[in-house]
Amino acid sequence: MSRINRRGFLALATALLPSFLFSKAQASAGFDLAKAASTNGVLIAKSTSIKIGQTQVYSGKDSNGQNVEVILSRTKSGLVALKGTCTHQGCTIALEKTELVCPCHGSVFQANSGAVISGPNGAPKNSIKALAKFKVTEKSGNIYLK
Repeated sequence: MSRINRRGFLALATALLPSFLFSKAQASAGFDLAKAASTNGVLIAKSTSIKIGQTQVYSGKDSNGQNVEVILSRTKSGLVALKGTCTHQGCTIALEKTELVCPCHGSVFQANSGAVISGPNGAPKNSIKALAKFKVTEKSGNIYLK
């Protein structure tokens, strides 16, 4: 019987995990980043949908119509919005408790900052860049991306 390593397990788990398990985390009905040039930006969520210490994943479209994931965290100092794509080879990041894990090569990032905890396949954290950030604002009970 063959053994499954961490990378294989994460890839398998991510592929098999049905999206309905994330229905609470993906509270947004979707957004369109092409509309980010508007006055407030793109509405991503209601302010009440995310509390201090929480991280949620939102799905939407970019200006080319491609799917994009945004990871939104509320910390004591405010909101952080991260691009949900690994900086190693562009795989979609998975939220696992308080960390963001790339199912392709096992890179791990901090959910509240996007900082690298470990690189691909256990490489040092300086082997890849931190997750890209979006500008995020909060106004009148809504959270917007710019």
